[in-house]
Amino acid sequence: YQWPFHSTRMLDYGSSLFDLAVVLEQQAGRKVYLDFLRNPEPVRDGDEFSLDDLDPDVRAYLENNESLLKLPIERLKRMNPLAIELYRMHGKDLCQEPLEFAMNNQHMNGGILINDWGETSLAGCYAIGEAAGSHGVTRPGGAALNSGQVFGRRVAIAIDRKLTHSDTSAVSNQVNEVIVEKTLEEAKHFVETSKHQFREVRQEVQSRMSEHAGILCSEQGVSAALNKAKELRQQLELEGIKASSAALVGHSFRWLQMAWVSEAVLAALDFYIRNGGGSRGARTICSDQGSLCPEASLADLSEFRFIAEQETDKHKKIVVQLDQNQIKVDEVPIDLSPEVKREFFEKGWGAYLIKEG
Repeated sequence: YQWPFHSTRMLDYGSSLFDLAVVLEQQAGRKVYLDFLRNPEPVRDGDEFSLDDLDPDVRAYLENNESLLKLPIERLKRMNPLAIELYRMHGKDLCQEPLEFAMNNQHMNGGILINDWGETSLAGCYAIGEAAGSHGVTRPGGAALNSGQVFGRRVAIAIDRKLTHSDTSAVSNQVNEVIVEKTLEEAKHFVETSKHQFREVRQEVQSRMSEHAGILCSEQGVSAALNKAKELRQQLELEGIKASSAALVGHSFRWLQMAWVSEAVLAALDFYIRNGGGSRGARTICSDQGSLCPEASLADLSEFRFIAEQETDKHKKIVVQLDQNQIKVDEVPIDLSPEVKREFFEKGWGAYLIKEG
């Protein structure tokens, strides 16, 4: 299995075809389980499952980890026993029962625009990890490490420098009571007079995003979803989100912000598709005019015909910003001029430690 989902991996019986199958089962209202207690059943010609029939790179991966064992649970125990313990801590014993799972629309591969030191356009505000727009379109594991650990360190250095070299005495600590009272009054009105409940808002936002902005997208679906998302956001700004107790006030404001995020993501996606964007990263742009189509031995998958990735897509990025309480979408070129020299960890780690010391 190759992670994460990618449209081209649905072709030629690639591993993302399995992701498509899971999504279709979910949409049909059924559940999918991963059973570590048995191997896959025989295929139609009757051949039993064998590790020798795996792709060479997959079999080599198991062999290198000394995991050429009979059952999946045995292979998991050898390779990642802590995973078994983690699920057991949460009431799921993989040694006794199958594990229910579903597609997770994790890989948006967008985020807040940052500079080389993780600072956003809001002075003094920094973003790292999956909040920052620094991942590659397919987001390999190494990108996660860089965005989280490396940028965490860079942000700490940047903040320290700013505090060290700035004149903190010039910062006023005086509170404008008029502004505070007005803000509190608006917040009180927002959470007390609304007919909207945050759980209902959450369900609407999540369902719409999963259905129209997940691994399967279409021009018509995204456009309609964008209109609905904008309509909801406008309603919430006018009418608020009710908080039935003080403990739920934070949820009210959080889901107003998530309504904005939903609209922003759909606006970017709508802009991308309308301007001829093809299937990239974790999103398949389905269209009757698409040039690529997944196949299955027992099902017609022609409705998932999709537009191929365009070479021009790789040379630009979409930037979304708020302008006069409206979402503005622009396309900007990517700077491809820096040439990155490949570094080898083992070769450079020692020198790095000595330099740091």
